Amino acid sequence: MLNNLLVVMLLFAGTSLFAQKDGDVIINEIGNHGTKKAFYTGGDYLELIVLKEDGIKLAGWYLTDLSSPSGTAKETEGSIKFSDKEGSVFNQVFPKGTYILICFGTPDEKYGRENFNEITELKKGGNEIVVFTESSGTHIEKTSGTMDFAGKDNIALLSDWNKHSAVDIVTWDGASKWDGASVTAVPMDMVENGEILYFTNVTKDFKDNGTVASWISTADVKDATPGSVNKNVDDSSLRVK
Repeated sequence: MLNNLLVVMLLFAGTSLFAQKDGDVIINEIGNHGTKKAFYTGGDYLELIVLKEDGIKLAGWYLTDLSSPSGTAKETEGSIKFSDKEGSVFNQVFPKGTYILICFGTPDEKYGRENFNEITELKKGGNEIVVFTESSGTHIEKTSGTMDFAGKDNIALLSDWNKHSAVDIVTWDGASKWDGASVTAVPMDMVENGEILYFTNVTKDFKDNGTVASWISTADVKDATPGSVNKNVDDSSLRVK
């Protein structure tokens, strides 16, 4: 009986140790073409940044702008999976300070103010991964619908496909029934014109992106920094020593 109890305790401890939590990976920048083409006209993109001290592997994780697991996929709402198949970049452990740029399109489009090439290897000293939902088939699996940021919306980063597995959630006047992480509810007027949102790290530890005051909204594409440190932000605390 004692041995069985010990096994259960060890299993529980192991689960707690490896469970993901709010703040392990955060949404750091959003490029949203919105509803008024006079503003940002590039391709939609999302930038993630790894904050977990010993790094993290994202294979099997999801990004979605559906409001719940039972949401209806369509042309402007859907989900993608970070592939866990052989050859996927997401099978490796990304160290703390890694920027992951998810471009919702192909390399033909501009994301921010420039075109990007796929980057699926962290070379020595490098901290940037770039993948495309429409052309990085080895690394991105399109699971349903099409993610498209326009009008009311929400974005959830999930460690698994169930309602309790959210690691980070950002909404702008959109409903979200995901849980497991705090929700950043950004006012609609910060994004409705197709502006770019980026996190400014006012807390110095990068983890409190749930405070709206920590986000900047800009229509100036020169302020966009997809795949790298945000404008006027010091990310030196994230560098691997």
